[in-house]
Amino acid sequence: MKKFLISAVAVLMIAVSFASCYDPYAGIKDKSKKPTPASQSTTAAAEEKKTKKISDKKYDDTFAGLRDFMKDSGYIKIEDNNVTKMQADLIGAEKGYKYTDGDTRVELYAFKLKSENKTRDKVIKSVKEKGTFTLYSEEIPAYLSDNGKYLMVYSNPASNDKNSDAYKFKQKAVKAFKGFKA
Repeated sequence: MKKFLISAVAVLMIAVSFASCYDPYAGIKDKSKKPTPASQSTTAAAEEKKTKKISDKKYDDTFAGLRDFMKDSGYIKIEDNNVTKMQADLIGAEKGYKYTDGDTRVELYAFKLKSENKTRDKVIKSVKEKGTFTLYSEEIPAYLSDNGKYLMVYSNPASNDKNSDAYKFKQKAVKAFKGFKA
């Protein structure tokens, strides 16, 4: 009986540790692999070549417009197995999706600014002041677009090294994101 209880507690602790704003009912599973040093440099070098500077003028000022702009710029990839619908309401957003490409995860969220929403306002204020917001007691680094309508969470372990190609790629992605419809 003790072994059973210990096992149940261990499973519960593991489940809680992996909690995020992931929507398990979205039907699309995240199949990203664990980062390895060799794949990090290869992925970053390949991503560096895929990006292109484009104007946001031909894109609508909507979530779909932002998504297409980031895709066409080479900062996200959209395939059946790498897109996950997020529970955007947990941060007060209207919609949100996560796009994975190897070691890189990019979450994009759109806010509806005209209605009253305390959760959204708290998240936006926190990102403006600290560059992070709190979800499930975890501080999550995030970026707010210059027009305040969109939020991006960008994660790639290789981008922590300021001398890496992955870091340079992340900086370009953040700059393009922030400037979208500014």
